[in-house]
Amino acid sequence: MSTETATQPQTGVKKFEEGTVDSILKRVSDFQTAGELVLPPNYIPENAVRSAWLELQQTVDMNKKPALDVCTRESIANAFLEMVTKGLSVVKKQCYFVVYGNKLELEESYLGKIARAKRDIGVKEVNPVTVYSDDVFEYKIHTDTGRKEVIKHEQKLQNIDPEKIVGAYAIVNYTDGSKDVEIMTFPQIQKSWAMGGAKGNSPAHKNFPDQMAEKTVSNRALKIELGSSDDSTLLRQDPESANVQNIIKQNANKRELVFEEAQVLNEEQVPEKPKQTIQPSESFEEPVKSEATEGLPAKAPF
Repeated sequence: MSTETATQPQTGVKKFEEGTVDSILKRVSDFQTAGELVLPPNYIPENAVRSAWLELQQTVDMNKKPALDVCTRESIANAFLEMVTKGLSVVKKQCYFVVYGNKLELEESYLGKIARAKRDIGVKEVNPVTVYSDDVFEYKIHTDTGRKEVIKHEQKLQNIDPEKIVGAYAIVNYTDGSKDVEIMTFPQIQKSWAMGGAKGNSPAHKNFPDQMAEKTVSNRALKIELGSSDDSTLLRQDPESANVQNIIKQNANKRELVFEEAQVLNEEQVPEKPKQTIQPSESFEEPVKSEATEGLPAKAPF
């Protein structure tokens, strides 16, 4: 008797999990079949959704209440849809969940932006560097293009001091051989931090300001290019997809993802689980979620 009481809640949770995850995956598959959702190449939504579901069960709001208890079904569904649409993975630290009131939102991480930049806009690598007060640093602006170029940066080991950060820059190298440079002063970086949930006061910001500064300038360097990219990387490379561009333009990623309440069934009521038909189509510090939700702040621009 005692054994049945102890195992029943675990069985119920398992059936609830399977029902919810399967419901999400079915809708994603339906959207793909209808041409309403086009996924990035080499991205397996089933893996991403199942790992994200495990992470969601550990996510809490500012009052330490589980996200599954306080967030609306619609917000949870659309957070999953955003993750799948962008081709991101929670388990790879490319994104994470944050609770704002009764809504779940997906936050893209530094690693997520770089992953998308390599996939969507031809970025080869992003190299951020911190500048300290005793460094020799010079850059110029090309007046014909407005592009910045770092022409000199000399740094000695003894210059590296978290208390003497004056700025940071990021060099973005593209696969075609071109490059961009983004430069920010430390006051600019701190203003960006102030727009975030932690207000620049998280343990990561306090203990590793150089690394956080490099993350911020890298995010800013990729922001415009990512925001202005098209869907060319989503086009299938086969003769039968000649009309796919028109399908994307008319239908892709416009429909909200919703899923029904999953039922907790007894063992006798559980039907045989159907096989999934989804085919493969194509980090820095952990986010401080309790601080990220405090006061329901606006998101940082970078």
